[in-house]
Amino acid sequence: MATYVDLGTPGPNTAGPDQTGRNTGNLTNQLSSSFIGITIAVFECYHMIVSSVPIGAGAVIMRNGRQYSYTQPFSGSEWDPAQPMGLFAGDEIDFLWNVPSATTPLPIVTAFFRYDASLPQNKSG
Repeated sequence: MATYVDLGTPGPNTAGPDQTGRNTGNLTNQLSSSFIGITIAVFECYHMIVSSVPIGAGAVIMRNGRQYSYTQPFSGSEWDPAQPMGLFAGDEIDFLWNVPSATTPLPIVTAFFRYDASLPQNKSG
C-alpha cells in the first residue's frame, strides 16, 4: 500500500519564450528538473493548475520531450489527480503553447508533487 508524502509545489511557473527548442517562437512553461527541485528517485505530479491562459490557446504537455497530454482551457483548468504523472529525479514537464511569445496574458502552471515513501528506491539508508 502506498504511503504518500506530499512535497507541495515549487511555486507558479509563468510561461516565456520557448527555451526547449521544441516550440520556437511560441510561449512555453518549462518545469525543468532544477525548477522542480526534487531529488527523490521516484515521485508523482498528482495535480496541476493552469491559469491566466489567453483565449483560444492550447498546449501540448510534454514529459521529457515526449507528448504526455494536451490542454485547451478557456482561461484556466485543473488536472484530475486521479491520474498522476509518474516522474523520476531529473525529469522535466513542458507546456508548449500554440500562441506567439508576445501573447498576453502569460499562462501560469502550478504543479503539485508527492512520493511514495514505501517504495524501496525512495528509502534512504
